[in-house]
Formats: sequence, C-alpha cells, structure tokens
Amino acid sequence: MVSAFLSAALSVGIAPLLAHADARTDYLVRLLRTSEAFRVRAQAALSLGSVAAEPQVIEALTGALRDSEPAVRAAAASSLERLGDPSALPALRAASSDRERAVAEAARSAVRALERVARSGSGAGTGTGTTTASTGATVEPRGTPRFYVGVGMPGTKVAAIDRSVLASARGFIASRVQQLEGVVVAPDSETPRQAQQVIRQRSLTGFYLDSSIVSLETRPDGGVRAQVSVVVQTYPDRNVRSMLNGAATVMGETGVAAQRAAIEGALNGALRNLGTAMGAGSPR
Repeated sequence: MVSAFLSAALSVGIAPLLAHADARTDYLVRLLRTSEAFRVRAQAALSLGSVAAEPQVIEALTGALRDSEPAVRAAAASSLERLGDPSALPALRAASSDRERAVAEAARSAVRALERVARSGSGAGTGTGTTTASTGATVEPRGTPRFYVGVGMPGTKVAAIDRSVLASARGFIASRVQQLEGVVVAPDSETPRQAQQVIRQRSLTGFYLDSSIVSLETRPDGGVRAQVSVVVQTYPDRNVRSMLNGAATVMGETGVAAQRAAIEGALNGALRNLGTAMGAGSPR
C-alpha cells in the first residue's frame, strides 16, 4: 500500500536525491524543510533514509510527519524506520493514527521496527537491526525471504563522473532494493559459488543488478541530466532477465552533488519497476 502510494505521488525528474556526507545531508534537510514542491520534499525525505541518523536528520523527518502532504509524511515514516533511531518513536506513534491509510501503515511499521531496536538496546543510528550490503553481511528482508539480490558497482563510459559518485549510486541501489518485500541483499564481497550455496540452502530466487550511467549532461541553462540503465539478471548464472531505464534532471545545480542528485533520481525512476521484473512488488 505504501509503495503504491509513494510511486504514484512522486515524479523523478524534478527532485534531487542525495545520500551520505554532511554537505549533502544539509542540502536534503533544507529541501525537506523549505521546498514548496511536495514531490521535492517527499524525495528528500526518502533520500534521508540512506544517511547517518544524526539529530538534525531525525528532527527533520519527525517534523515531516506533520507535513501537509501525505506523500511526504509516508516517506518520512519509511526513512525513520530505516534509520532505526528509537528517539523518533513518540512522533511515529502519533502518526500511526494519521487520517491517510498509507501514512498510518508506514508509521505503524516504523514503530514496530524501532520498538525492536529499543528492546535490543542497539541504540540510535544503528538501523533496524540489519547491516548494509557493503559491510560484507547479508541484509535480511521485510517479510518472508523470497529473493536473494546481488548489487554490482555501476559502470559508465562518461569520463566526467566523479568515481565516488559510482560508489554512492551502488549504495543507493542497495538501499532501494532492501525496501522490497522479501528481498535479502547479498554482501558485495560474495563469490558466485557462495551465492549459489545461500540460494540453495534458503530456497531463494536469485537476481543480480548490473547498472550503468548511460549519460550525464550539463544543461545549457544550468543543471545536470542523467540517464541510467539497470540490467536485471538471474543470480549467480547472470542470464539477462530485463532492462530498466530511468532519467532525471536537477535544475540550477552543477558539480559532484548535482551529479549524485541526477543519477540517484534516474535510478529511482528505473527501480520503480524492479519489483515487477522480479515478481516482488514495488519499493516503498
């Protein structure tokens, strides 16, 4: 319900999506608090779910639970769940009675997750008890495990792309995949043989995502436009299943931050159809 609600509400081409690093976090917080476009605020809220659970981030997201637009409120609840900071529980409990069903469901899901974190004593900023794919451990899913997904490092022939942007893009893809129901995200250091063993032992269906930054253009009027493709393959044999494409434009911004924004916006558009390609539903 939440995934369908957000997919219908957001438009990829108009909002920067950024993750990690203090400057980009500050930028996202500013967008969430000040943008007059609700789609921009909603995508900023979603992107904040991929950064560190700093006090300013938690404060901005809990404040967004009172936004006038339900898409923003649902996105904020989803990101608070991902960040795993129990200090957000009072605001999320209040949002659990939101008049919009999708918002209430997202808030209740976050409350359940953060109450587990609070009981475990793992504290703020630890996530919901899972580890990221970059740590070398698998990331367990929401719901019953059904799929095992490896995420490759994005490739590109565009010389202008800062190399750090590719690593950031991979982390963004992994975070979006993790939101799919029943998906176990594979560690990035895994060999095909290890993947096959896990898939067999747990009776999962394996997929691998090979992505590419197809183009990255600076617009004459300022801003950056990115086009991406994501190839969905079986795993570990890597037979092509389908190709997903996305594009996004960041207006009035240039440099590395704008590159990340445009690329992540384009990836967000492509990954909206990932659940359908895998048979797993849509990302929240």
